[in-house]
Amino acid sequence: MSRQARLGLVVIAGLVTFVGALFLLANRTFLFTPTFSVRAEFTKVGGLLPGATVFYNGISVGRVEEVRLPGAPGRPIEVHMRVRDDARHLIREDSRAVIQTDGLVGNVIVALTDGSPQRPPVSENGRLRGVDPFDFSQVSDRLNTSVTRFDSVSIVLTGMMQDVRSGEGTLGRFLYDDQLYNETVLTATEMRSAMQQLMVRADALVAVADQASRGVNDIIGQVAYGDGTIGRFLRDDSMYVALLGASDQFATISTDLQGITERFETAAGWASIGAFRFAENMEALKHNFLFKPYFEERGYLEMAPFEVRERALAETYQDLEEWERRLYRQQMELMRVRGELEGRGVELPPLPPELLPAAPPAAPPPAGRPPAATTTTGTAPTRPGGGTP
Repeated sequence: MSRQARLGLVVIAGLVTFVGALFLLANRTFLFTPTFSVRAEFTKVGGLLPGATVFYNGISVGRVEEVRLPGAPGRPIEVHMRVRDDARHLIREDSRAVIQTDGLVGNVIVALTDGSPQRPPVSENGRLRGVDPFDFSQVSDRLNTSVTRFDSVSIVLTGMMQDVRSGEGTLGRFLYDDQLYNETVLTATEMRSAMQQLMVRADALVAVADQASRGVNDIIGQVAYGDGTIGRFLRDDSMYVALLGASDQFATISTDLQGITERFETAAGWASIGAFRFAENMEALKHNFLFKPYFEERGYLEMAPFEVRERALAETYQDLEEWERRLYRQQMELMRVRGELEGRGVELPPLPPELLPAAPPAAPPPAGRPPAATTTTGTAPTRPGGGTP
């Protein structure tokens, strides 16, 4: 190989090396700048390529280093980015990585958003939350669907307009049928005549009302001057005097009725006394030695109703006293246990008043002597001269 050929090869190799270095430097703008690595996960990246610019609020702060394929279907896509070290204090752990399109050019970039000042800066090889890019394909699909629906609606509207123009349907007949116009004119004419008749009748009603008001005024004038029954009733004092006399008579009659009522009540009281005494006498005859065999043979020798009630009341009273004594013993036991706990230093809340023990109940009566019970035979009627029978 001649010397000129070797020189040409060296020049070509130098040019190729120079061009490669230019491309390398173009893709590695921060080649000699300290950087740190961050990661973000996305469901889709929208055509993001390694070497894409990473922006922070519109400022270029790094490059996309690698876009890794997911390990399995349905797994996220991991994007590795190199960011300038002097921007580390701006990117926080809750910052987000958003894939966007750079203006009208269409280059896909990654934009980092601000984080909370309270959160610490992202660490080396830290993970940021990724936001998927806006999917224009979905928008176009929805636009196509909307256009298709609009076409179908426009076809239906066109058919409806044709039907209307041909005079078919309700709207078509309303717009193009002269009969509807004629009927509307006739209806308006009839309404106008009806209104005129109504006005005539209203004038007649006003005249009738005027006459009635005049009659009422005449009646009021007669009453005011004392004419007629109502006028004499309002103006004549004799009616007032007669009403006063009638009221006195009613008062006398009510007094007499009250006296009669009191006499009836007294008679009813004496009747109840007689029935009570008769019942006592019959009960005494049952226990008399002369008449007792007779009542035993007839099967009438049993306790009187008031004796049955007295015995039931006495038994109930004994049960209540037994419950009262048992409750008192339980309260005293509760107070004893409470005193032991308080003596051991246990703090207890105060007892409500209903749980505090009252006075000790009376001792039970001797056997065979039940306590006196209140009978329910009713209150004996009062004698006319006072006292009870």
